[in-house]
Amino acid sequence: MSSSSATNDTDAHPGMGKTQEFQHQVAGHPGVLVVEGNEMIIKPLNTREQQFYEGANQCIDFKSFMPVYYGTLQHSAGDEPTDVKDFICLENLVHGFEKPCVIDIKIGSRLHDIDAPAEKRERMEKKAQSTTSAKLGIVITGMKQFDQPAVDRDWCRDLTEDTIAGAIAQFFSTAAEQVSAEYRDYLVWQFITEVVELLDVMQHVECRMYSSSLLFVYDASKTKYERLFPSDDANNRKTRGFADRDSDNEHEDDSLLDMKAIDFAHSHWVPGQGRDELYIAGLQKLIEVLQSLIDE
Repeated sequence: MSSSSATNDTDAHPGMGKTQEFQHQVAGHPGVLVVEGNEMIIKPLNTREQQFYEGANQCIDFKSFMPVYYGTLQHSAGDEPTDVKDFICLENLVHGFEKPCVIDIKIGSRLHDIDAPAEKRERMEKKAQSTTSAKLGIVITGMKQFDQPAVDRDWCRDLTEDTIAGAIAQFFSTAAEQVSAEYRDYLVWQFITEVVELLDVMQHVECRMYSSSLLFVYDASKTKYERLFPSDDANNRKTRGFADRDSDNEHEDDSLLDMKAIDFAHSHWVPGQGRDELYIAGLQKLIEVLQSLIDE
C-alpha cells in the first residue's frame, strides 16, 4: 500500500495506516475504508463534495454538524500506478462506540442535482415518488444494529408514510432491549434536540443539499451507560452522553450518541439565494416523526 496526503483544512490529520472495508456503512456508494486506529474513514473523492466541505468555513454553525474534514489523499492497495485513487478523508463517526447502532435518513424531497441531465432528473423524480422522499421529505436509506447485518435496501424502499415511524422506532428498540426503556427515551429526546438545533441553523444557511443525509449513531452498551450514569440524577443525564460538537475530540469515551449531516456529492453553497426550503421541510417532518415516538 502506498499513500500521500494533501490536506486543505486546519484540522489535524490522524495519520495514514493500513485500511480495511468500513463495516458500519449502511448506505451510499461502496468503497468506504476505515484507517488503522479507527479514527478516520476515506471514501472515493467526489470533487463537488470536497468543495462543499472546504466551503464550510464560511458557515461555522453548520460546519459543527458535519464530520471533521481532514482533506484528501491518494491511496493504493497495490504497486501499480493505475491502482492509485483519490480519496476524501473524514472523521469516523462510530469511533469510540462499543456497540454502535446506525441509521441513515436522507433529507429533502428532491434527489437530483441542479445540473442533472434530463434522463437522470426524471429517474430521480420517479425514485422520490416511489419512496417517502416526495411526500415526507425524509427516507430511510440504511440501518444497522450493532449485532445484526444492515437492513436490505428493498426494506428501506418499501417503507411508507404509515410505516416509517415504526421503522425508526425499531432503530431505537435495541436501546430498550440492551439497556432500558428510559435510555431509549433519553436517546430520542437528545436527537430531537439536535435536529431542532440544526433546523434553527438552517434558517440562515444559504446552500442547496440534494440527496444529503443525517447519520444517527448511538451506543447500545449497557456497561458504558451505567458507567456514565451511575445514579438516577436526571440533570446529569441531560448534560452528558452526546458527542460535543465543539470538542477537538469528537468521540471521547463518554459519548453515547451523535448526529451529523453527511453525503454532499450534490450540495452547493449559494450565497444570496436564501435558505434550502426543501431541506428545512424534511427536518420539520423528521422532528414530527421523532416526537411521535415519545407520544406513543
